[in-house]
Parts: sequence; C-alpha cells; structure tokens
Amino acid sequence: MRINSLCYEVYVPSGIISRLRQSPESQRQNPLTLYTIYYIDGGLAGGHLTPKLIGFLDPLDREFFEAFTKVPGVGFMRALKCLVRPLNEIALAIERGDTRFLKELPYIGAKTAERIVTDLRGKMAKFALARSEQPLAVEHESISELKAEAIQVLEQLEYSRQEAVRMAAEIFANNKNLKSVEEFLRKVFEQRQETPKS
Repeated sequence: MRINSLCYEVYVPSGIISRLRQSPESQRQNPLTLYTIYYIDGGLAGGHLTPKLIGFLDPLDREFFEAFTKVPGVGFMRALKCLVRPLNEIALAIERGDTRFLKELPYIGAKTAERIVTDLRGKMAKFALARSEQPLAVEHESISELKAEAIQVLEQLEYSRQEAVRMAAEIFANNKNLKSVEEFLRKVFEQRQETPKS
C-alpha cells in the first residue's frame, strides 16, 4: 500500500489471498479497500520495534481478529495461521466452551484453548451469528497457487516471465513437498549455488 511517498507492507490472511486469487478478473476490485489493524511488533527489551498492518475485506473479520488476538499467548502472527475454520464456527465453539474444537486449530494447544474460552466466552454471540463461510486462513496453499506466487516473486526479482516459469516448473517438479514461497526461494538459491559459473 502506497501513501504519497510512503509504502506500507500489509499482511493479509492467507484465506483472503486465496479467495482474491480464485475470483474472476472481472470481479476483482481495483483499488481494493482493506480494513486494517495497525500494531507494533517486537519487545521493548529487544529494542527492535516494527510497525505492521494487517488487512481484511470485512470490518467484522477485523473486529473478530482484534478480539481473538487480545488473548495472552495468541498474538497476531499465530492468529494469521490458526483461523482455518469459519469465524462463526470458532465463535460458537468459544461460546460453548468447546476447547476440543479450539485445540484442533493449528498452533493452539490445550492451555491456549482454555485461555481463549476464559477470556472471550460471552463476547462472541455477534460473531457466532455471522454468515461467514470462508475461513481467514488456509492450512496449505494448493500447489498451483503456490507456483503462481513463486513466479510472481521471481518476476519481482527481475527475472523474465519465461525464465520464472521455467525455474518454477523445474523446482516444483524436483521438490514435491514445498509448502511456502520461502522454501521455494531457498531451493532456487541452493540450485544457483550449485550451478558452475561459465
């Protein structure tokens, strides 16, 4: 996101990214309105504080996310990865005190699930009634989505489209278990290190 001469990096939950990628070109909004949360990452003791933005397509999603991340031990980055079920289902589980359901979410253990129920029970009725069918996060991106993102990143690194497509095809063919663009870039880097210079 660019504001005058300033450029901000906005974190968007993977479920939203997936929906935007899968929507037909004709239905994509440009410019896109995001409802954001601004927060400072890092600890005072470490001395390295970083301002960050998280963006949502719906103000209700932002409101739920904000409430969910106020629970000690959850945090913004964990919440971005663990909300793999629709918000109304998660809210309903909290209202029912269903820690078993919450423990099935990625990165949520027994103690955190209990803390979520203790802190948020009685405050989730609005979200439990929402008609949200799409989760904010996806556990694993599909290979085609991951490959498309990998090609896009290579193009940002000023590789030609043709070269980016060729490299992505080769890396994904030889590495079936890649789960992120970071893993893909690591493989590209390793391959470049092994290639003898002419």
